[in-house]
Amino acid sequence: MRRIIQSGFGALILVLCASACGTNGDQSASYSDQEESTAAQFNFEMVKIGDSLSHLWAHCPADVNADGIFDLVFINNNSAGGFLGYLEGQKEPGPWNLVTVAEMAPSGGLFAAGDLECADMDGDGDTDVFAVEHPGEWQDAGASATLYWYESPGWEVHEIGEVPDAVKDVNFGDFNRDGRMDLAILTFDENTLSIFQQGPEHAWERSKYYPNYYNLHEGMAIGDINGDKYPDIVSTGYIFYNPGDGGGDWKEDNIDEKWNNQDGDWSRNGTKAFMRDLDKDGVAEVFISHSERAGYPLSLYRKTTGGDWTEQIIKDSIAACHTLQVFDFDNDGDFDVLAGSNNHRAVNLGKDVYPVTIFLSSDNYQTWEEKEIFQDGIYNGQAADAEGDGDVDFFRYIGHEATEIYLVRNQLIEH
Repeated sequence: MRRIIQSGFGALILVLCASACGTNGDQSASYSDQEESTAAQFNFEMVKIGDSLSHLWAHCPADVNADGIFDLVFINNNSAGGFLGYLEGQKEPGPWNLVTVAEMAPSGGLFAAGDLECADMDGDGDTDVFAVEHPGEWQDAGASATLYWYESPGWEVHEIGEVPDAVKDVNFGDFNRDGRMDLAILTFDENTLSIFQQGPEHAWERSKYYPNYYNLHEGMAIGDINGDKYPDIVSTGYIFYNPGDGGGDWKEDNIDEKWNNQDGDWSRNGTKAFMRDLDKDGVAEVFISHSERAGYPLSLYRKTTGGDWTEQIIKDSIAACHTLQVFDFDNDGDFDVLAGSNNHRAVNLGKDVYPVTIFLSSDNYQTWEEKEIFQDGIYNGQAADAEGDGDVDFFRYIGHEATEIYLVRNQLIEH
């Protein structure tokens, strides 16, 4: 075993070992699999990119400053409201520079959400920043949320609309294929799904609204499920089929009732979802996990030609699996799954290990090789080729009450 340790803000600890390495407290670590395996040899380096941050639930990787390196856009203190900003990506070790986009919303309120996405809203080739004005999910769950986007590079603010209650999930997509970015928003306590379509001159209209829809909670993704080239929506195990104009009659389906028939406290029907066209046939497959409870699997769903859904269980149970990302982590040409437990929720479920795992696919996605990377959690982990070097990295926040954020660098590509 070899260790290199630097102290202070932005500390990087490199660990080479033949088995999974966990971290303790705020220590950084990396993982290198040196066992004989048909899988690629992993080597991950984890570097702290920011600290003194609070309840960093809403964050997303995006190249905001167009320098070829991903930044991390975030809303700080989502439990009680905070500011909108980003950490400016760099390849050098050490803390990333914090850039504030907006301290407050135009009305003077704070920002808060459970999810965040970035997109080129105006089609000018740069990345704009989305924001949600809300007093914080733990402060007033009944307050409405106002949606904005901030135009890069000068951060002129544009209002999109309003939804009831705290925002749980955000997805951008061109739902009517008119070349403009549209938006899907999921809220919890009011169980709502809203679809906003963008018209000329930054005009937005809510074209579809599901108020008090059964048990909608958390876990949304978009992708083409029926092969008509229009993005559909999966949310809390339900499928909403795009009629083609983004605002008409969306046909509904239920992939599997176990994801939306739960009762009890706020943790009911909490999911994470991801869509990916695994076999490149123009139809997306659906991955689902439970974000808040134990005893639920990490599952892959495929739709048969007869219209039924078949479930493949990748892992029988991951407690509070609040990270679900599907990317090619080993650069072998097919997709793998990054999944992991929210440390601060899993401990309340009686767990003492909170694994962060990459499931490597093989045999045309019929088998999955489990590679544990860390043992002490991840929350809303986001994967991207952050350094632009050809391999997929991921951002790691160990639990929903952590104060530090890390970039886990994939070292498959030699530098």
